[in-house]
Amino acid sequence: PAANFTGKISPLLCEERRMLKIRLARPEDAALLNQMANVSYRHHFAHLWHNADEMERYLQQEYSMAALAHSLADPQCCWLIAVAARPVGFAKYACGQNSDPGGPAGTLLHKLYLLPDATGHRYGEQIFRAVEKRAKEAGENWLWLEVLAANTGARRFYERQGMQHVKDVAFHSATQESTLHILAKPI
Repeated sequence: PAANFTGKISPLLCEERRMLKIRLARPEDAALLNQMANVSYRHHFAHLWHNADEMERYLQQEYSMAALAHSLADPQCCWLIAVAARPVGFAKYACGQNSDPGGPAGTLLHKLYLLPDATGHRYGEQIFRAVEKRAKEAGENWLWLEVLAANTGARRFYERQGMQHVKDVAFHSATQESTLHILAKPI
């Protein structure tokens, strides 16, 4: 059973910070991913939504138990869970995805989220490297992602990982439009 997450982690010793374990998620991790996703997404992105009901619909679409069970069973989707003293974040990626019709296929990093108090410990870098390593092992030579233009901190993080801006696309909801930056790198 998944623990109840408030999004806060206790201060960690330096030794514990280096001992981040990253593992493949399993179907029985759906409840854990549901809790971590809801806590981290609300903390990091709620301020970007103009309509709270739309955000709730998005969270249901992406992180309901049914959506997670379906995604975890999809052989094209890979979910990773990062654990320090306790779970601190997760990533979702899929190999063989095109950023453009006819463009290069590669690994799409769908999500890389950390719980609110897990930022600043270099966990994101470790999770990113784990996705990159697994993509290379799968024979991929291209890694790409979408990041909200309003999320300047995430864009800087990904650029420090070697990602470069490729283009912009629009994300539409019922009442708002946001710009997504497509970032990519050869691997």
